Amino acid sequence: MTAMLLGQLVEALQDDVVSVLSEGAEAEPRVAGVELLDSHEVVRATASGHLLLGAGVDIADLDALDSALRTAADTSCALAVKCDVPVAEEPLARIRRTGVPVLAVNPQMPWTRVQRLVTTVLAARAADSDHGGSPTGGDLFSLANAVAGIVGGAVAIMDTQQVIVAYSNLPDQPIDETRRRGILGRRVPEDAIPDHLDRKVWTSDTVARHQRPGNQPRMAVVIRAGEDVLGSLWVAFPDDAPLPECGPTLQEAARVAALHMLALRRQVDAEQESRDRALRSVLEGRSAQSDLPDGVCLPGVLVGMSEVVREGDEASDAGAAARRRAALLRLVDLTVLDGRSLGYEPAAALLGDRVYVLLPTAGAGPVSTGVLLDHLLDRARHSLHRSFVAVSSPTVGALSPLFRARRDIDAALDHLREQCADPGAYRTEDLRPELVLRRLVGAVRGDAGLRTGIAERLRAHDAEHDTEYTATLLAYLRHFGDVVAASGELHIHQNTLRLRLRRAEQLFGISLADPTRRLLLTLELAALTQA
Repeated sequence: MTAMLLGQLVEALQDDVVSVLSEGAEAEPRVAGVELLDSHEVVRATASGHLLLGAGVDIADLDALDSALRTAADTSCALAVKCDVPVAEEPLARIRRTGVPVLAVNPQMPWTRVQRLVTTVLAARAADSDHGGSPTGGDLFSLANAVAGIVGGAVAIMDTQQVIVAYSNLPDQPIDETRRRGILGRRVPEDAIPDHLDRKVWTSDTVARHQRPGNQPRMAVVIRAGEDVLGSLWVAFPDDAPLPECGPTLQEAARVAALHMLALRRQVDAEQESRDRALRSVLEGRSAQSDLPDGVCLPGVLVGMSEVVREGDEASDAGAAARRRAALLRLVDLTVLDGRSLGYEPAAALLGDRVYVLLPTAGAGPVSTGVLLDHLLDRARHSLHRSFVAVSSPTVGALSPLFRARRDIDAALDHLREQCADPGAYRTEDLRPELVLRRLVGAVRGDAGLRTGIAERLRAHDAEHDTEYTATLLAYLRHFGDVVAASGELHIHQNTLRLRLRRAEQLFGISLADPTRRLLLTLELAALTQA
């Protein structure tokens, strides 16, 4: 990848992405690549002249900032951190003392988006240097036909998600069953994926030869933009013809294809941003219920994810809150990237401390949403070192149900948090009884007209006379009148429980034998004690 001056890179990315926080002590540095600062040990093995993306680095945490600056200084790299500008004097002074060039990244910009933008800019610079201007050869289909005409084979171009983005369609081209099924489905057939992912194709800088049993022989070359792998180009040849010496032609075709695929990637990123904005608008209730915003693809399954934070796991100071939010933003990135790689076109939004993802069911990928959720939770646990609870809705086909689905998901996440549920994937339909009860209790709590007032009288009496009628009745009702179980929960004798129940009926006019009054009392006590 061709290096470029840091100032030129900032200018290309524009102010809404990055700005210069400190220019560094030496002459203006050049940037030759980009690396995520996930592991200081891994980064220390990185070649100098890279831009290190300080994911999770809070500049208000001076120890974390110093560690990131030391790593950048040791590797002669520039550093990018998310922060609002202007920056407080103390962290800025520490940055300047190290002499490390530091960029301020817009806090709302996902790190994966920054990484892609930097890679794209550097790769485009390299392409301009190599080719002296714009890409040639028309679109990818024209390129595929041009290469097929030169080498005498059938060309297919795939991205890293095994999607066939272009193929040649010249007459009398060789074709086998794998190519036929791939073109019809616009994806690499599932049984051919292991061959498609052959390591010698993706790690080689030269053309690789490959033949799958029962298929025509092929030649393949990886498509790269600098260090970033974008896809691969494959050519199938007739069985009865020797493979031509066309390595230089295919390598040049891969370089031209990279420019077109970078443009496709930019388009995909723009479409992703449109989907994410539309989903946020719907979930916040800002979209008209009769309109379907561009980017919201229905029918789909809505998923809500919330971090599992146990008491004492992490202090509730500003630094901890910033780290939690950084983890949630990275979860959005992981969800979108992995969802797209598995055949979905997800929309994602971070609202408060929860991540919401809409997974369209039309044209869904080779794995179910349940399998995808398990995969995402596992990825989050290993990559972010945090655990999450995910709740999915039934299939939603319109905006109004989508908005209601968020309400159910939020109620389910609240319930699971209160129950200290284990991390994992849950469904609102499996939690429907608990959600109905929460809504009933919430309605009783919020509307005095739905209450008899007996729960308030019980609580007032307990407070004034130091009695325990409220807890006693709640335990008795919760155990459906089982005196043994209720007395065990309260750690009192069974006769003591019976005495309290009789006394409560006398004092407050309670009729525990009446099922209607028992139900009302249960709801009122639940509304009172869960407030």
